[in-house]
Amino acid sequence: MASSEQAPEIPATMSCVEQRAVGAVVVGRAAELTVLARVLEETGPRVCFVYGVAGIGKSSMLAAFGELCEQRGIPVQLVNCRSIDPTEQGFLDALSSLSEVHEVTVLLIDTYELFRIADPWLRHDLLPALGSHVRVVVAGREPPMLEWAVERGQIGGLEVLPLGPLGADGVAMMLKAVGMDDEGEASQITRLCRGHPLALRLAVETRLAGGELPAAQSVPRVVQALAGLFRDGLDERLRRALDAAAVPRRITTGLLTAMLGYPADEELDQLGNLAFTEPTSDGLRLHDAVQHAVVERLRAVDPERFRRYRTAAWHHLQTQTHSIAQHELARSTADLLFLIDNPVVREAMFPTTAHAFSVTPNRGDEGEELRSFWHEYDAPDAAEVLDRWLERCPTSVRVIRDRSSTLVGCSIVATWRNIPMSLEHDDPVTAGWARHAARHPLPTGQTTVVLRRVLAAGVGEGPSDVQAAAWLDVKRDYFSMRPHLGRVYTTLANPAPFLDALTVLGFQTFDPAMIGVTAFHLAALDFGPASVDGWLARLAAAELGITELPFMDATDRSVAVANGRIELSPLEFGLLHALHSRHGRPVTRAQLLDEVWGPSYRGGSNVVDVVVRNVRIRLGSDGKRLETVRGVGYRFT
Repeated sequence: MASSEQAPEIPATMSCVEQRAVGAVVVGRAAELTVLARVLEETGPRVCFVYGVAGIGKSSMLAAFGELCEQRGIPVQLVNCRSIDPTEQGFLDALSSLSEVHEVTVLLIDTYELFRIADPWLRHDLLPALGSHVRVVVAGREPPMLEWAVERGQIGGLEVLPLGPLGADGVAMMLKAVGMDDEGEASQITRLCRGHPLALRLAVETRLAGGELPAAQSVPRVVQALAGLFRDGLDERLRRALDAAAVPRRITTGLLTAMLGYPADEELDQLGNLAFTEPTSDGLRLHDAVQHAVVERLRAVDPERFRRYRTAAWHHLQTQTHSIAQHELARSTADLLFLIDNPVVREAMFPTTAHAFSVTPNRGDEGEELRSFWHEYDAPDAAEVLDRWLERCPTSVRVIRDRSSTLVGCSIVATWRNIPMSLEHDDPVTAGWARHAARHPLPTGQTTVVLRRVLAAGVGEGPSDVQAAAWLDVKRDYFSMRPHLGRVYTTLANPAPFLDALTVLGFQTFDPAMIGVTAFHLAALDFGPASVDGWLARLAAAELGITELPFMDATDRSVAVANGRIELSPLEFGLLHALHSRHGRPVTRAQLLDEVWGPSYRGGSNVVDVVVRNVRIRLGSDGKRLETVRGVGYRFT
């Protein structure tokens, strides 16, 4: 990242011309845009935090502010947390264009609630690394954690902007801008929508389509009712397209065509003209609130069509995954996750509860506070074992704090290779995992992560929002370690409250470990050769009743081909697995020799070419997926 430099002077307020230009994008938000513009002042706050409920206009505000900056010649970069891996590296990958910038630049961060678990990293690591010339506007559904205000001096100044409903003048301007001139009708819409921008847009669309407005109620219910009324006013073909578009996370022409069963280019264009859709790089997505309303209706009224759309989407996404590039893996995973309807998995990956906690690595000066905490909420003998983890593997301990910075929980997470051998002797749980690992070794190149303990204030290891935050934090480890993550170990003294969730996720229990008088139940989740993404595909397939066998099955060394399955030789299967596990990435002959033939092999590398040729023949029409990378080796696409 570039180092901090003196920022050039920037105009402090918006000109009338700028206000008019931006006002064409966001009606009734001139005062809020003026607040955002303070981050452009030389002595203004470096960070502005915008928050508000779903549909209140946060993304539109960011887009309008981005236009304002571009009018002034200020470079802008947008990071939408919806489309990145929920990891620090995923965020950094999206910031590649900021690495060499030495002038004032604006970073816009949207949908921050999906990245909230890494809040401390953003404050403590990213902002200092970017330098003071990078000004930041963050938009999310909840107010910032207390630390933002406490650390405003280190951050470089902070402005907090709660985004509320449009005022009466803003509503009038918006209705006038869309041609709603009938005073009675405008008054009815105003009373119904209470200044909520998404509800206003839906109400206008509904009335223009000739639909009746619902009775006044809470804004979320108004949005849900209006979405249904608007849908009912569409013609049958577009209604079905809207229903299908609400099922996946985002929609493309190919995906919509697969779901509907006929070419859908025209339907995608029509959907793109609706007020509650927004374009993506290769298609579009519906606004969250509208998407939820439409899909809930479909699930209730026509569950078979809902299942059929999800199944078609699963097959299409599985096909696309074969040729996806590594940098698109996060988007592909999120697409697949979204098809999983089970509340356990959905809440773990797309949490709907308030993000009231931050999870941070142990800083090194929190030892006494942590010891006191787990000696209060765990059994004495079990707490003493956690003391050993803190002493010998301090980086594995993670601290969970609430908005007031109070310690409300802790977790211990480590990769297997980083656990000191001494803990196998002094921690019965780790010893139990080690025995299991010896009996069930992972394939070469795969690794293991352990979730040793999660404790929350008041409930210990029992179900709580704090524990949910800890599991969400571990999911970031899943994504950052793929495609090499092969297994997760965990343990619980009382697994009963979690058995259903563990079973759905695929955990298998095995021999308990005794610490004092407490039996700790051990569990393992094996992801399989395709790591996290293969596991998610299996979860979705099981939920949808799809019984297809995986492309590769290590139990009998079989591979799926056009006319069924074939069994490969150990060398053929090993070579194909080495390439398949690195979808889209080239693998050198030397890597293949080391991984498949072993480091002791002393023959020539031409044996790789011979086996590749044989595998291509065996795969038939799929043989073309095994590509030659000139001067390097091979890759599987």
